[in-house]
Amino acid sequence: MSVFNRLGFNFDTTRFGSAHTLSTGAANTITLISNNIPSMPDWQKSDLANGAIVRTEYFQNPTTTYVNSMLSSAAIISSNALTINAFSLAASANSLIVELGKFTSHTNNVSGVTLVYTNDVPSYAGAAGSGQSSLLTLNMAGEPQTNTDIMLGSFTSLFIQDDLTANANQMLSYSIQLKNSISANTTNDGEGGPSVTTYSSNLANSIISSMSSYCNTTSSILNTRRMHDWTFHRNLQQVMQDNGFLQGFSNLGGTQKYLIKNVIGTTSLVDKLTSANTI
Repeated sequence: MSVFNRLGFNFDTTRFGSAHTLSTGAANTITLISNNIPSMPDWQKSDLANGAIVRTEYFQNPTTTYVNSMLSSAAIISSNALTINAFSLAASANSLIVELGKFTSHTNNVSGVTLVYTNDVPSYAGAAGSGQSSLLTLNMAGEPQTNTDIMLGSFTSLFIQDDLTANANQMLSYSIQLKNSISANTTNDGEGGPSVTTYSSNLANSIISSMSSYCNTTSSILNTRRMHDWTFHRNLQQVMQDNGFLQGFSNLGGTQKYLIKNVIGTTSLVDKLTSANTI
């Protein structure tokens, strides 16, 4: 199968008449372009011809296994906590479930699993591209980099497998411990009335409190990393935007120099450009 065949073209091309043939100029342009751009690797040609492309065949979210484990454990803890009226623990587990959902969405974005259409949201393509561009900006600013911090600053959530492993294991342990601690107690009024079943846990209140605290701590870890990635990405975008603005003063034309010096430039800007021998 070819890439063109994917389009499903089905028409008698003779009915296009003279419009069916490229003009000499267009044909020459296509030839020129073809001769000056690298061809696709064979695997890309094959994948493009046999699409549609499914992103998860190319990218994976390295946090998924741990997050899914924590989601399952948190759901079990929440359900069983409500059964024994441990409402604070249930609330903490539910908050963790919400944070896990946000963390999953974010890590899907920055791992490339999800296609992101706006540069306001950190994504694999957007954050990687911004990081590479900013390496040049820092060098221009006299801050040459010897590490990849500026490139990986929006991807930190993908590098906490040790934390996620520990959290997933502890959450699983807590979910099993809580579930196994619950027993049913059935009572009746002795007068033929309906039986009433209540549930209780043999765990000490301190242990229930520790479970709640651990859920909150786990939520905090996930939130901290996710918000760091977002903040770093947005700060990076702002630095790039500001750099683009400032670079506009580097190659001023004569009219621009006149406008800035005599009409629209602030005293501060004029002094800076004069000091730099720009105007």
